[in-house]
Amino acid sequence: MRTNTDRTLFTSHPTTQCRAGVLYTLTEQWLAAGLSPTTWRDWEKMKETDATKYRRTVGRWRCATFLLLALCLILVIAFIVVVVVKDKMFKAMMVPTCSGNTNSINLDTPDKPGVFHDLTPKEMRGIQGYLYSQTTLNLVDPSEAAVNKSYIFMADLYLPSKKDVLEHLDGNADQPIRQAKVVIFRGDKATPDIEEYIVGPLPDPTSHAPLNRNRQTPIPFNYRPITGPEMTEVLEKLTREADEFLASFLRDKYGGTFTNCGDRCLAFRFLTSMSRAITGQDSRKLWFWGHHFVEFYVLNPIDFNVLVRLDNKTIEVERVWHGGRTYASFHQLNDAYEKKSLSTPRIPFPHVDRNYFSTMNLRGTRFPETPTRNPVQIEPDGKRYSINGRHVSYMGWELDFRMSISSGPQLFDIRYRNERIAYELSLQEIAVFYSGGSPAQRFANYIDSVGLIGASARGLIPGADCPEGATFVNVDFMMESSRDPSTAYNAFCIFEFNTGIPLRRHHAYTAFSGHYYEGVADVVLTVRTIVTIANYDYLFDFTFHQNGAIEVRGISTGYILSEVFTNSERKYGVPLHNNITGAVHHHMFQFKADLDIKGVRNSFKTMDIVPEDVAIGEFSVNNNARYHQTMFQNSQKSRELDATYRFNFASPKYLVIHNTESISKYGNSRGYRLLINGMSKQVIAEGEGNEPAVSWARYQMAVTKMKESERESSSIYAIWDADDPVVRFQNFISDDESIVQQDLVAWISLGTHHIPHTEDLPVTPTVGMSLSFFLLPYNYFDEDPGMSSGNAIRIEWDDSSKKGGIKIERYGVPDSARCTSPPSRYDETVKEKPAIALQDLDSVVGVF
Repeated sequence: MRTNTDRTLFTSHPTTQCRAGVLYTLTEQWLAAGLSPTTWRDWEKMKETDATKYRRTVGRWRCATFLLLALCLILVIAFIVVVVVKDKMFKAMMVPTCSGNTNSINLDTPDKPGVFHDLTPKEMRGIQGYLYSQTTLNLVDPSEAAVNKSYIFMADLYLPSKKDVLEHLDGNADQPIRQAKVVIFRGDKATPDIEEYIVGPLPDPTSHAPLNRNRQTPIPFNYRPITGPEMTEVLEKLTREADEFLASFLRDKYGGTFTNCGDRCLAFRFLTSMSRAITGQDSRKLWFWGHHFVEFYVLNPIDFNVLVRLDNKTIEVERVWHGGRTYASFHQLNDAYEKKSLSTPRIPFPHVDRNYFSTMNLRGTRFPETPTRNPVQIEPDGKRYSINGRHVSYMGWELDFRMSISSGPQLFDIRYRNERIAYELSLQEIAVFYSGGSPAQRFANYIDSVGLIGASARGLIPGADCPEGATFVNVDFMMESSRDPSTAYNAFCIFEFNTGIPLRRHHAYTAFSGHYYEGVADVVLTVRTIVTIANYDYLFDFTFHQNGAIEVRGISTGYILSEVFTNSERKYGVPLHNNITGAVHHHMFQFKADLDIKGVRNSFKTMDIVPEDVAIGEFSVNNNARYHQTMFQNSQKSRELDATYRFNFASPKYLVIHNTESISKYGNSRGYRLLINGMSKQVIAEGEGNEPAVSWARYQMAVTKMKESERESSSIYAIWDADDPVVRFQNFISDDESIVQQDLVAWISLGTHHIPHTEDLPVTPTVGMSLSFFLLPYNYFDEDPGMSSGNAIRIEWDDSSKKGGIKIERYGVPDSARCTSPPSRYDETVKEKPAIALQDLDSVVGVF
């Protein structure tokens, strides 16, 4: 039997060298078998045999473990080598992100804004605080605004006089104080009117004074633009009464109603103003167009329009249009319907899906078949332009840009190579005059500053509206909708791009010609904005070329304004789709170009191209032979009435603003030529209807003496004021001042007549709709300043023998760009902040 003494003796033997666990196991086995250690010799033999086996086993395991570790180490090293090699190969294959000038864009609002900078949020709050403290103005909060109240409609920057600005920019004068122009609707007065004030100094105003427009009377209250409070009130009443008196008629004829309509809603979403010049009455009237409220409503008209009179305390339906005739009221139309005397066709509520004609969903046979990306332009060395606040620098160009809330984009102090070319280059007005058989279409003469052009610019989309790498700029406004500033996100985009056209080039390929090539791409900088006013979108570009030229462009796109097609509409438009037609209309843009060519003492001339016949008897067998060619004659314009330009193919000419006191070394007066592309004639008789409100459209260009009282050619009241214009542009010319060596302003009109066609559906493409004018240096430089462009390419023989190989000169510019633009985060950004692309209902900007 096993005893503790035996176990102790056995395990304490001095020759024990093995692990206690192994020895203990052997001893346990021995004692369990009932054996006694009678002699140590037997045990030693057994122990030596077992220990030898154990040492051999341990040795083998040690060797195996070492070999396994060595193999693992080799595999790890091999893996690291493969990863490093693969990474180097991947990096060699991968195009890196372009880098370079990355700190050149600073869009932060400056603490002390410059003379041309938009009103800042701090300044807007200061204006609000000051005006609300003036008890005589009786202002109510925007949330309480109503037609019969006094409230702020809008505020905009009011520029100091040009004289004061130039003394600051060119001399040592301090910056003039910043001020704002504020428009207040005084519906609270016994005789309501519109008050305009100059408020300042900003950002903490201490005074306000009436804006002097040289008018004998205040601005009539009926001239006010269409406003949110007014539309809220009239639409509530109009839709309620239409459904109250005509619900059965509307469901039967158009498959819906205006209220409580679910997914079959009718809507009044388009307006036609009726000015006093049309009605002969001192009242405010609007035609409201009825539509099926689907995407997009203006292509889904119903034959139902309503004329409403909107006086200060009255909203009254005056006429209802249906089926080619007018009715005095909803009652009268309903009586005709109930008596079954209406033979007008039904226009059923449309079933709208992604293939419906008026939607902008992708449809048809897709191209390309495989989704592929558009070509893009990159900036391989980073941005070559810089922006600080609202100041832009690019390739010798310097300029400031801003957004007028009423008239849109404005550029100031435009310089090239440190010399001012233009003090101001700005959009003044957009107008569209329609024709038609129905009264709503016939009287649709839109003058778009009524809808606040600048406040309608927002939401430019990278990759469609502008290049993905463009710089996007927000704009803040002060409007009736809120006491807090309203932000229009992505209102501007600024970008450099290659036009794909050489700025210049010549290929002297043959030995006879000279054996060389030299050329340079026309790479430009563009400041762009796009405004959306109801159905139309207007793109405006201000583009700066490297040869000192400036290009200004306007393009129309968006939805046409359609009407139900009837026989009475045939002479105004053609059938387009099912029930609709689009009437002929005239798009018109007006721009201001205040040029300062080598200073403010400029003159205007035309270089008239006229026929000439000369005697060539000495070169002909006929001694009396004559030869016909052309020549030019300088025609210096001395007064404003002489300086109006109406295009005439029979009298081609150059239009040049020049400085007769600045003469080049070749004897030429330095100047800039105005080249106008996209001219059109306003065919409406002068003085008739709403034509006086756009008297600027009588001329393709007019040149006037700069006066502070003639700052703009239109106003936010122009859609109503044809009978008594607030801004009478014709007066700018009719006073016939001298324009010889004066500070001159050119007023430039662009336009196009549009007769819609089926390819305008669903949306008019931009192709063929571009209108533009150029400001081109004319004897201003001694040679093309673009010769300094370091991006030119010259190819010639390497030596005079013409056998030494070809030399390609790129003037140090690398000949390839191995980089790509940084990835766009637009999708993620707009999902985080939808107001960048779509209206945030908590911060409404503008009526349209």
